[in-house]
Amino acid sequence: MRGYIEDKEFGKIHVELRRGMTSVRFTYHADGNLLMRAPLGVSVADLQRMVDINREGLRRLPQPAGVTFTVGQVIECYKCRVVIESQSRMPGYILNHWEGDTLHLQVHESADLGDEGIKRTISSVIGRAMEVQAHASLLPLARQVAEELGVAPAGFEVGRGMRKLGHCTAKRVIQLSRNLMFMPEALIRYIICHELAHLTHMNHSPEFHALCNRYTGGHERDLERQLRQFRFPILK
Repeated sequence: MRGYIEDKEFGKIHVELRRGMTSVRFTYHADGNLLMRAPLGVSVADLQRMVDINREGLRRLPQPAGVTFTVGQVIECYKCRVVIESQSRMPGYILNHWEGDTLHLQVHESADLGDEGIKRTISSVIGRAMEVQAHASLLPLARQVAEELGVAPAGFEVGRGMRKLGHCTAKRVIQLSRNLMFMPEALIRYIICHELAHLTHMNHSPEFHALCNRYTGGHERDLERQLRQFRFPILK
């Protein structure tokens, strides 16, 4: 169960209520806001009290680094990469073209890469490019993993979410975000396995986690920890 609360100091705090949890954990969400994971059934008043109790520690919690772009930067993706370059031909434009498995993204030499608007434009261009690549690289991997596990979803689709990286629909279609393209293959496989486990258990019960753990070779907890620590190289 997911939602959020508002805090006078930290602003919007994402909340995930999870069955089986016995304590409260804090980290940072991909959007830069705090994320609180707490036991299912905890009231809003209790969530706010937990923030107050942990306030001093939250002030010392290391914040994730913001997204930055620089000329010469290489963003490694699944089976491809993005290289940010400078161009002097067309002020105000961001040019891009593929050479093999490399996307050359060219910003004008006068562009301020620290500007939030330019960051969002660069992120949008890269995101659209990864959506195309996801059909070519991500979906074949998902089909391969499903075959290895002996499960048969109704199909696979590409989505765009950063918060919702995968989804198993009621019609047994697995949706995978194009943003998985920025992740190492081990995390991509984990999210695929997670969604494939939902074909059997459409919940997050102990039985679901046991199956997901089996699908990931006994590494579900470690992979989930790695996923929580992952930071996207583009803006959402």
